Amino acid sequence: MKRALSWRAWSAWVVIGLLSTAGLGSPQSLGEVARRERERRELEGKKPKKVYTNDDFPSAAPAAMEAPNPRLLAPNGQEPSAKGDEAELEKQWRRQFAEARARLRKAELDAWQTRIKTVFVGGGGVSGLTSGAAVPVQMQVREFVQTDELRLARKALDDLEEELRHAGLPPGWGR
Repeated sequence: MKRALSWRAWSAWVVIGLLSTAGLGSPQSLGEVARRERERRELEGKKPKKVYTNDDFPSAAPAAMEAPNPRLLAPNGQEPSAKGDEAELEKQWRRQFAEARARLRKAELDAWQTRIKTVFVGGGGVSGLTSGAAVPVQMQVREFVQTDELRLARKALDDLEEELRHAGLPPGWGR
């Protein structure tokens, strides 16, 4: 035990000695650090930096850079005749989206099906039965089943959103 204490005391003195000698070196000033860094860079040499110009990039066709025309096509394929038809065009798109969402809601409601399943209740003294055996009980259960109608309704809504996006029209018209 005495030996362990002297070892600890000895190690504490070593740590104190190392910490006290760490600060004996002369501290560097910020100006000295900057001067050394500048000398290091001069010895290293300056590497030329790459400058990119328009010649380095492939030219894009001006038509591809233009904003899409918001009066391209109505959802039924008709082209509007004047600027005043923009409100009518918006109504048509909103009507199309409302109909698609209504079809999707109906398909989701129809996807819920009632089925009869056998469920085991009790056992192990949980329901008061001492035998430990569970009792089979038949119950009506509502399950969500992916139907073809549901898949088609979701796809129709997704396609309509994609058509609106490709037409370059405001995304708010699909809400």
